[in-house]
Amino acid sequence: MRRQIEKMNDQYGMPLLITGADSQLGRAVMAARIPLARVRAVDRHFRKPVPDGVEAYEGDLRDPLFVTTVLENVGAILHLAPIYTRYGDDLETLDHATHGTYQLATLAASRGVQRLLLGSTLDLFERCPARWRIDEAWRPRPTPGIADLAAWLAECSARELARDSGLQTICLRFGHVIEDVDEAELPYDPRWLHIEDATSAVERALTLVATGWSVFHITAAGRRAKIRLQPASRVSFGYQPQHDFHERWPLDVTADTNTEPTDPWRSLFAPIQPPSIRRINNIVIFGAGGPLAAAAAHELVSSYTLRLADLLPLAEVSNQEGSRPPGAPLPLQRDLPHEWRVVDVTDPAQVLSACEGMDAIVNCTVVRHDPVEAFRVNLLGTYNIMRAASVCHIRRVVHTGPFMVAPLGATSYAWDYEVSDDAPPRPGSGHRFQLYFHTKYLGQETCRVFAEYYGIEVPALLFCEFVTPGYPVAEDFYPFSVSFADAARAIRRSLEVSALPTPYEVLHITADLPHGVFPNRKVRRVLDWQPRDDLFQCWSD
Repeated sequence: MRRQIEKMNDQYGMPLLITGADSQLGRAVMAARIPLARVRAVDRHFRKPVPDGVEAYEGDLRDPLFVTTVLENVGAILHLAPIYTRYGDDLETLDHATHGTYQLATLAASRGVQRLLLGSTLDLFERCPARWRIDEAWRPRPTPGIADLAAWLAECSARELARDSGLQTICLRFGHVIEDVDEAELPYDPRWLHIEDATSAVERALTLVATGWSVFHITAAGRRAKIRLQPASRVSFGYQPQHDFHERWPLDVTADTNTEPTDPWRSLFAPIQPPSIRRINNIVIFGAGGPLAAAAAHELVSSYTLRLADLLPLAEVSNQEGSRPPGAPLPLQRDLPHEWRVVDVTDPAQVLSACEGMDAIVNCTVVRHDPVEAFRVNLLGTYNIMRAASVCHIRRVVHTGPFMVAPLGATSYAWDYEVSDDAPPRPGSGHRFQLYFHTKYLGQETCRVFAEYYGIEVPALLFCEFVTPGYPVAEDFYPFSVSFADAARAIRRSLEVSALPTPYEVLHITADLPHGVFPNRKVRRVLDWQPRDDLFQCWSD
């Protein structure tokens, strides 16, 4: 390990930045690297002094000035904050894990930092039986718990930023890190990982030749480990744990083979809460002041009882007509039984109150360019809505947002054709909509986790450009466009379709266009929707 540390120090000649540094693992890495290499430790606060020679900084990773300061001359980062930094409030914890990761990775890439090691957790596979041969290629199955979401969404954020930012990013999913004293006092847990092995894995990752994004599972040695050692032990990485805790293994070896579930694997991930089958009569629309929500309200008002929720009172929303696209619909005052309610989507109590008594939710909230509010509305607001849906046993949540397959950048599908709704999302980086796409992407992933865990049906309707026939359009008409009226009808069909093929379905809402880039076959099949406006005047002289 000493030679590895010396190699790392010679290679970069710059300090290693550790976030979440006041944690057990953070302090162990500090101790291993001092006095051979420079360390800069960052956390909200430190409960006790750091070792001599360590630069300690207390602050918040969501603060760009603070992050800029602590990144000065840094060569590599060990980012443990998503798995260790906790606030008294769950939303603050989630915001710090996601917004903080975004801020750290984005600024690190812009300043030429060589490498980011992201700490994550093997708890993302907790629902999988021990006999499964899980390796790094398996899809994680996070629960909606804050610890799982903080780790998983930080992974999603760092992975997408690594795709085209040039920042080498290695994700280390750790087991439950323990020390000798824990091993002696606690009952054996197959999720254990000795702190010496965890520290060894960090040192290996700091010297590994890697590009882009990669993942390694950092687990204990031996056949009793919940997640058994797989590619992380290969020559390319060289991780070889020394602790298998065999002295603490239970004497009943039959537990290895006789207590595993024998049901089909899909049943293990079935929703824990069967969805409600009640008829949809009452609908709450969040972000009701926006043009898409206004179009949806016009479409739905004759068939349903609507609760229109927005951060602003109706009178203030109505005064913003000049900021809307040409021909975009305006919200109108509704008489009883419909109501307009002022709701801050970032306030969980207000969101829960707005969802009480409702049968379905339509989420049209959005903040595009504010670096703080974009995370709070697009991610935390979505979390609040999905959590309220689970508490209120709401079966259907229609989620809206931007398409994720063609933002400009090295990973874009922009020059492909027949791009499927189910193509993996690529929010991209380095473009003016980066923050908007990134935060909405994390909100969509939050919807997916809740939908699959609770069985909430979430049609995620994704849009690009809205057009109103008869009004002027931009010269650079985009081949992913739809009229407000057709978009509203898609929302209606999302509420009225009897069932979705899976709990979470991504659906591209676009007109029939001849470009051959973004087909709408899936939404036709799943929702039995078809556009009425061909937008001919937009793509033909």
